[in-house]
Amino acid sequence: MNIYSQRLCLEPLEPYHAELLFEGLQSASIYDFIEDVPPQNIELLRERYMVLARRQSPDGTEIWLNWAVWSFVEKYYVGYVQTTITVNKRAIVGYVFFPHSWGKGYAREAVTCMINYLVDTYQNLDFCAYVDVQNHRSIALLHNLGFVRSTFFQNVESKQDEFNHEVQYRKTPTVIENNTKTH
Repeated sequence: MNIYSQRLCLEPLEPYHAELLFEGLQSASIYDFIEDVPPQNIELLRERYMVLARRQSPDGTEIWLNWAVWSFVEKYYVGYVQTTITVNKRAIVGYVFFPHSWGKGYAREAVTCMINYLVDTYQNLDFCAYVDVQNHRSIALLHNLGFVRSTFFQNVESKQDEFNHEVQYRKTPTVIENNTKTH
């Protein structure tokens, strides 16, 4: 189901999105603060999206929800948002936006849409996000969305064989003011 806001359409992530998101995911600056690397090629990204499109973990204990974010203003994809819902009703929120869309409010609008959809659909979720302590943009976004700092994790190993510091942010399950529609 697509989710709409004033400027965005959140489309459930499908394998065909690999070709549409691949170029945006090549920007090295995206990976400064997240534990991932740019996809090597479109086919490997498509295979990853095939797994995510199943919308649940292989053992069935987690719900995986991912949306590609289309901007009606820009007329192209600006990133993606995601959440993993665990058996204990924790919704682990994540998002990646392409650098050319930074500073335009798309992350706030898209994450707001996603959270409102999740509150309406799943009720009583405990929202959390894990952020590198140096990712000031992401921390500011979470604060603006009503998340509060919860737990500090020191020396978290990353895929780049480095150790980072992360902070968990948490939010109570309330709807955020926004004009969100689903179709």
